[in-house]
Amino acid sequence: MSEPESVDFFFRYRPAADSPDGVLLRYLLSFNSTQRKQMILKALRAFYLVAAYGDLGEFQEFSDVEELVALLKQTYGEGAFGSLDHSLSLTIDIGVCYSGVSTVVDEVEDDDWR
Repeated sequence: MSEPESVDFFFRYRPAADSPDGVLLRYLLSFNSTQRKQMILKALRAFYLVAAYGDLGEFQEFSDVEELVALLKQTYGEGAFGSLDHSLSLTIDIGVCYSGVSTVVDEVEDDDWR
């Protein structure tokens, strides 16, 4: 019995360390190679898996659709491998300054108009 055909994919990218891509890649490199591979594949599947299957043409059999759904459940479903719970909480104070004529009337000025 012969082995199924495989696909080799290599990616090399060397952004500046302080660029957004550099920060992202340093983050990914902080994980072991298996975790990193799973994280990258998960992100790629999120954006390109449906397009890749669409590029193949229509599904020939219902089992083709079932295989795709099973893969998506494995990747994104409850208890999916490599689930990470990282979040970022930000508090942003926004001050707005206007120059020119003020449209706010304070109570003292309001009394003068009566």
